Amino acid sequence: MMRLQSMLKKSVALGTAVLMAAGALAGCGGSSDTSGNTAAAPDAETSAAQSGEAAAVPEADESRKSTANSDELYEKVTIGISEDPNDLSPTGYGAYSYMGLAPIFYESLFDLRDNDYVPILAKDYEEIDDLHWDVHLYDYIQDSAGNAITADDVVFSYQVLIDSGQAMRYDYFEDIEAIDDYTVRFTWTKPVDAVAALEWPWCRTWIVSQKAYESGNFTSQPISTGAYKVSEYVVGSHVILERNENYWQKPELTDMDHRANVETIEYDIIAETSQHVIALSTDTIQYSQYVPGENLGDFAENGQYADGHEVYVTQGSALEILMANCTEGKITADPNFRLALWYALDNEAIATAVGTYLPAKAFGTPFFGDYVDAWESAEGNYQAVMDQEKAKEYLDKTDYNGETLVLYGTSDEACKTALTMIQALLLNIGINTEIKVDDGNMLEDNMLDPSTWDILYKDCGGGCQIGEYNRFMNRNEFGTGFNMAFINDDKLQELFETASVLDTHDEEHMTALVDYVQENGYFYAVCSPQINAVYSDCFATLAFHEGEFLRPGACEYYLD
Repeated sequence: MMRLQSMLKKSVALGTAVLMAAGALAGCGGSSDTSGNTAAAPDAETSAAQSGEAAAVPEADESRKSTANSDELYEKVTIGISEDPNDLSPTGYGAYSYMGLAPIFYESLFDLRDNDYVPILAKDYEEIDDLHWDVHLYDYIQDSAGNAITADDVVFSYQVLIDSGQAMRYDYFEDIEAIDDYTVRFTWTKPVDAVAALEWPWCRTWIVSQKAYESGNFTSQPISTGAYKVSEYVVGSHVILERNENYWQKPELTDMDHRANVETIEYDIIAETSQHVIALSTDTIQYSQYVPGENLGDFAENGQYADGHEVYVTQGSALEILMANCTEGKITADPNFRLALWYALDNEAIATAVGTYLPAKAFGTPFFGDYVDAWESAEGNYQAVMDQEKAKEYLDKTDYNGETLVLYGTSDEACKTALTMIQALLLNIGINTEIKVDDGNMLEDNMLDPSTWDILYKDCGGGCQIGEYNRFMNRNEFGTGFNMAFINDDKLQELFETASVLDTHDEEHMTALVDYVQENGYFYAVCSPQINAVYSDCFATLAFHEGEFLRPGACEYYLD
């Protein structure tokens, strides 16, 4: 068997040939450091868009004055994002933009890097026995308002997330208690034996002061535990973060991801990707990951906006998934109907329409090390081929009578474009749909109501491929006995859990799970986001959280 846990993530540098398959122009090649460390900014002169091949990522120019070789900070950087986070509270998960912003002003006990737990608010942890682990906190943590953070605040923060219903992948979590002022004890439901099992309990649960939370309005004015604090949030317009001058951690102990090299970070909410191009070209913003592929060449060498700009292109870790509502009595509960849906689709066409996606060629994304390349050529891999005749053959085996089905997704521009293309492809074989969209937070609430949708388009993420599967596949995730597609299949659950366990997290068991999913047509991988980053040449280096979320404070900046 091939062991996979030693390579749970792999960085992907994308050259022109790969990007052209998605109908896009390639930008600067390079390596995305998925550990969260800093990657040097590519030089436009070595742009893969110009050379036709992926270029090595150069070192930052050490001869120039920068935040890396001086004590000075960069004054302000403005980042373009595509959607409003809507809710800045520690339970505000929903919008994709929240995943990028929250780790900048909130902190958790640990960060997850290369499937390892890196202490942040925690100093360390101790395994008392299989079911009880103690986490020791620094004894000088305080938030941006000066409130001390103790073990009681940690326990409170966990309860807030659990009560909100947003405590995802908490199946190992049984309880948390304060042992003393700076020690919390976790009780697990079973021995922690799965890959990235504590990703959410330890690395995505934001810790706040109970006093601050109960007396404030964290939805729009959160009190920070991170290196930055929220100074202004105008819904639909922008979020402004200021360096937290009272950041609690000592400089010599500050994690590289949690540095503050710039005084002010402004996030401008710009829904249309074409407007990101305009904002970059006029220097209204200095960074965007939402530039359409056809516009990347404008910012590369010899492009009309090349002066003062650089281009960086890589693959994101998220996966856009389609699933059919498997509630008993629905037409979508028929496996023949599901297979008809999936064989009708063309990932290349969907990716090309959106312009910032890479088409899935199998059930997952090669961003992760536990993705198996052989899946792409496997028999029954409906992600790799559109076959309308086969789709119609499966449809003929069903009781479908032309009724209109609800195709449900989020209201951001990329999703709406993808849904429109999916609708057209399904209509080609005689399946009628109506598109319904909501913002990310509303969709999170509605998707667990089986009367809300028939076909769901949902982005999913995680620290590894099996972790990415968890959210939509694991029937224990929501406490309902069903997974996100309303499936309760003992064999599916057994295969998922076996592939999740460290001792059996290998190619054989991952492939067995994927084969079973596709045999039953349970899920369909559409695309992965392609990070088309255009940025000002004020950046000396780029730093990413989990390989795709820019950490502006951890980037280095030129000061000359």
